[in-house]
Amino acid sequence: MDEKWKRRDLFGFIRATMWVASMYPWNADNQRTGFLKYSIEFLDVCFEIFNYFVCGHIAILYICTILINYDKGDLEFIVNCFLQTIIYIWAIFMKLYFRRFQSKLLHETISFMNEKHQIRSARGFTYVTMKGPMRYTNIWAKSLIYSCQVAALFWLALPIAYRDKSLPLACWYPIDHKQPIVYEVIFFLQGMGQIQISAAFTAASGLYMVIGILISGQYDILFCSLKNVLATSYLEVGATLTELRKLQEAQSVADAELNQYSYAIEERTPLEELIRERDANNITDFSASFNRAFKSCIAQHRFIIAALRKIERFFNPIWLCKTGEVTFLVCLVAFVWTKSTSANSFIRMVILGQYLVLVLFEMFVICYFAELVYQNSQRCGDALWRSPWQLCMRQVRSHYLFFIMNGQKHFQLTAGKIYNLNVERFRSIITTAFSVLTLLRKMDARGNL
Repeated sequence: MDEKWKRRDLFGFIRATMWVASMYPWNADNQRTGFLKYSIEFLDVCFEIFNYFVCGHIAILYICTILINYDKGDLEFIVNCFLQTIIYIWAIFMKLYFRRFQSKLLHETISFMNEKHQIRSARGFTYVTMKGPMRYTNIWAKSLIYSCQVAALFWLALPIAYRDKSLPLACWYPIDHKQPIVYEVIFFLQGMGQIQISAAFTAASGLYMVIGILISGQYDILFCSLKNVLATSYLEVGATLTELRKLQEAQSVADAELNQYSYAIEERTPLEELIRERDANNITDFSASFNRAFKSCIAQHRFIIAALRKIERFFNPIWLCKTGEVTFLVCLVAFVWTKSTSANSFIRMVILGQYLVLVLFEMFVICYFAELVYQNSQRCGDALWRSPWQLCMRQVRSHYLFFIMNGQKHFQLTAGKIYNLNVERFRSIITTAFSVLTLLRKMDARGNL
């Protein structure tokens, strides 16, 4: 059983994305020593400085472009430059926040979840594992990251399609960028900039998404352990096959309930296998065995709450800024997209359409997984009631009431501890963004008149 449910790294893929974005140290776990360690750390610092230079110089050039063209009346071009400026400044902020401002808390959170998470529920008539949540983390994270990388690289396709030595990002340069070698260097830097933008955005949202799914998986394990807490206790006291079968019949009513788990898949354990897996040194007192099984569930619940507090502490300042950034990005991308539609620029429409969809999807992910955590935090009592408690009411009554009273305290992820993140917040952000878009279109129409 130990080999079958071997503990594994929960953040392998998303950590690689953070490495690309220079948001997580290459040797954070100190797995390498000596000359190799110092060589990796030196290369890591050099790569980080290079990425800051790439993103920083493009942001500065866009600011200069806005100042130079501010009085020329081309609102579409100004809005497009302002859009890119926001994106690059946000990427720099994210890199600094992950790597320099809160690197200790980030490493602590990842290590805490890797070391303390449960890989499967307690022994009982049914069980769940982290296999389902891990599969969903790969699907969701890879879908987001690959989609964003494709969208970013599409910007590089425009100059190739036009073949006019134009640049992917139309910003001002103090030199003639069409000169030989100069053009290739600038094109390379802008290409690296787009890759870094994609990596920075997906690393932050992808990490949050992965954590949301993993926490939901830990809740699933807790729910299954709570439902089977009496079965676990029966196994501890060495119950007979007849007693286990009677308890299983009483619990079978709850097994028919749908949507008990977010991502885990519940599987049954044959009674004969449960009998074989019983400990040799069984506890004879039912109350003692129940206390032992119940304390394990309480420890799992405390681990989840401790992990959520670390996640809230790390992400709440980011999402406060993120909601404002997404509001402006959605209205600016939509404005430039509608202007491109009128100009019949098909490739530009596709690229901006991808940007718009990805920005909205990113904000939806943030709000959706916060909503999922909130809902799971309210369901602990429901999971406990699925056990056939009426068979042992005298022995378990006080424990059940204690857990249910404490489990009613829900956990809500917030943006800067100012407002809660949920699906309703996502709707509010979209409404605000398109209200600003309407204002921009009216301003543009008046300018054309």
